[in-house]
Amino acid sequence: MISIIFVSLTILVIVLAYIYLKQWYAPSLDDLPGVQPHIFFGNLLNSGILKQESTFNQVMIDYQRRFGDKFQYWFGSHRCLAFCRLEHAQAIFSDRHTFEQSPLFLPNFDLLCPNGIVMLTGAKWKRHVRVLLPMLKRAKIVGHLAMITQCTDRFIDRYLHAGQIHRDLHAACQSLTMNVIGLIGFDCDFDANVDSPVKKAFLDFIFHGTLLMITPWVPRWLGKIYLRYNRKYQRAYQLVHKLAEKLVKEEQNKQSEIENERPKTLIASLVSSLNEEANDEDISSGLNHAEIFDEVLMMILAGYDTTSTALTWFIFFASKNPRVQQRMKDELREHNLMMTDDPNYLPSLTPNNLASLTYCECVTKEVLRLAPTASFTTRIATRDTILDDVKINRGQTIFIGLHNINTDARYWHHADPKEFIPERFLAEDQSHHPLAMITFGGGHRACIGQELAWFELKAAIVRLMQRGIIFEDTPENTGGYEEQVTCFPKALAVLVRFEQS
Repeated sequence: MISIIFVSLTILVIVLAYIYLKQWYAPSLDDLPGVQPHIFFGNLLNSGILKQESTFNQVMIDYQRRFGDKFQYWFGSHRCLAFCRLEHAQAIFSDRHTFEQSPLFLPNFDLLCPNGIVMLTGAKWKRHVRVLLPMLKRAKIVGHLAMITQCTDRFIDRYLHAGQIHRDLHAACQSLTMNVIGLIGFDCDFDANVDSPVKKAFLDFIFHGTLLMITPWVPRWLGKIYLRYNRKYQRAYQLVHKLAEKLVKEEQNKQSEIENERPKTLIASLVSSLNEEANDEDISSGLNHAEIFDEVLMMILAGYDTTSTALTWFIFFASKNPRVQQRMKDELREHNLMMTDDPNYLPSLTPNNLASLTYCECVTKEVLRLAPTASFTTRIATRDTILDDVKINRGQTIFIGLHNINTDARYWHHADPKEFIPERFLAEDQSHHPLAMITFGGGHRACIGQELAWFELKAAIVRLMQRGIIFEDTPENTGGYEEQVTCFPKALAVLVRFEQS
């Protein structure tokens, strides 16, 4: 009898839950157009994201083509409103009192890194920005050019072998950018001072972060249990935590030996701000120990994956466009920066001569235009409002289609905006609208590391060309940008040659 009652109650709960979910996902007359969501996965399943048949870039472009500049997209159980016009982005970014960073920018990532600046809002965000931003301004970044070129030389010597087809360049680019953030941000040579298990731990950490982000329908309590009892994640967390503790401890020892010295690195700024009594009522009160750990982790992760992906995209675009490589090298020769017949002599890059390389600047812009660090950015409405005749309720999540705007023919007039043509920045698109190219987001929540990412990418690209490297396409790279974007970077295969040979 008891078992019959239990089974009956279980069936009743399942039926009621199903009815509730059906009502939750049911369309209303006020909804924007979109695809009918799956009852558990929203549009992540039927748009091909979960099956890895498509990317968010493609989905956002496809939905815009089908439904117009405004549509809805169900991110799991979250109904998000997507806006894809430049004018939409301008209105959202300029109204910081109505639109704040949304947790869906990195869904559930706060379970891994709750005090990272990307996850914060309000006074707590301001307190963290006050500590981090001074070390990420361009005036500070340009002083690290020698370190960036040194890391790029190491990357070339270690990974780029003439006459070989390379299929793992994304991982190699990740190693390069991780070394750069290690030296610039933490005065630590990760190649020499960080062992393989710790590097593997970062990969495991990113894997679990990605897993949580693409499963937004999973209850948060279940995500916490998963992380708590997952041995692989716990081991990765402990190894990464030890590295962060080591970096903080070493910097504390340095500062105890040298008093009253202004911070020169991110870790120095973080340690200088250490204050266990830090609070949001005083934005100048610094950061506590737990917050410093999360910011160390966030900076390493941010520098590890974003710029490396952009650099891999450059290699892809370069392999498809030999004329672009040649024109870059011609510009380097005009400025006497190209490697000569003497292999022991390589002209130094300086902030001044790097800034003078106009065409190389155009190439860097074009890479970031077509391959932004994110397909879209998110905001959450802090109060009821109306945008382009669309009613937005308080708590509603907004998607801003960065890639959509970056490739929209209404804002880009030189040739096909979906084609890789750096010359567009020397022609009609030289004076494009500032928000026609939203690579790092916009408004007060734009990426605070954008100056470093921009400068690092250009310096690495120039160094690759300066060393006489030639990237050649292979038959394995079928199709162009639109075809490759789904499976990139796994499908990337590039033949490397050197001009000297």
